[in-house]
Order: sequence, then structure tokens, then C-alpha cells
Amino acid sequence: MSRRIPLQKIVRVTGIILTLVVVYLIVLFSFMSKESYPQISWIPFADKGDHMAAYAAFGFSFFLATLQIPGSGKQRTAYSKPHSTLHITSWSGRSIIYTLVTGTLLGSLVEVIQPRFGRTREWFDLAADFMGLVVGLAVVLLLLKLVGSYFTARPWLYDPNWKDEVDETL
Repeated sequence: MSRRIPLQKIVRVTGIILTLVVVYLIVLFSFMSKESYPQISWIPFADKGDHMAAYAAFGFSFFLATLQIPGSGKQRTAYSKPHSTLHITSWSGRSIIYTLVTGTLLGSLVEVIQPRFGRTREWFDLAADFMGLVVGLAVVLLLLKLVGSYFTARPWLYDPNWKDEVDETL
């Protein structure tokens, strides 16, 4: 099978595009005047719920943007250990740390700058941002667990190093 689905590229590009859209919306709504801020009635807990929802979206998308799927990169060298299965817990740690640190820095920066735009600085907003990041990560990890089980049985779909075994007896 010579053509494989470029899973790493699809996941990374989707994550980057979603992250750019989410960051734009976070910045737009964070620095908008309180009078023109839309009241979203379907999100519970008023302002803190808005923060959680926004940063859950950020956590979801940024994780996808930084995720490195094993076997989806350079050719393996002879001495490296082969990736035989798709285990989320063993290779997503770096993306989780990047997401938590970057999301917390973004939330902190927004809270520090908000008073310049007529908004109040509330540190409980930063706590809601962090909780939203954790929720977004939980959702994306659950989704990857479900989708990953599909790809685990089909390494030829995502691993460029996978080779078809040819039966030469025929």
C-alpha cells in the first residue's frame, strides 16, 4: 500500500486552525467592553462558565496542534524501538504539559491586560481558565482513545514505516 493517510498532518493542521480561531475569539471577548459583551444563557455559571468553555476549546485545539503521533514522522533508525501500537498515555504527556502551560500563560496575560480595556481583573477567572483547560484535555484524550482504537488495528493507515508483507511464494 503506497498511499497512507497523513494522519499526523491532518491532526496538526486541524489543531492549528482551531487554535487560531479560539485564541482570536478569546482575545476578542476578553477585551470587549462589558456593555457590548454578549450574554450567553446556555452556559452555566455566568462569567466563569464562559471562561471554562473558552479555555476548554483552547485546551482541545492546542493539544491537537502540538500532538506528535508515534510513527508519523521520520523513518526509524535501526536501533530505535518500533511503535507497534497507538498508546495515548505513553506519548501525549508533552502535549498535555505544553497545553496546560500555554493556556495558563494566555489566561494570565489576558487577566493582567484586561484593566486597560475597562474590564476588571479577577483571579478566579484564571482558576476557571485552568479548569477549562483540564476539561478540554479530558475531552480530547477521550476522543483520541475512541479514535485511536480504530487506528491501532490498522497501522498501515498512520505509520509511514509500515511495510506490506508480500507473499513471494505465489
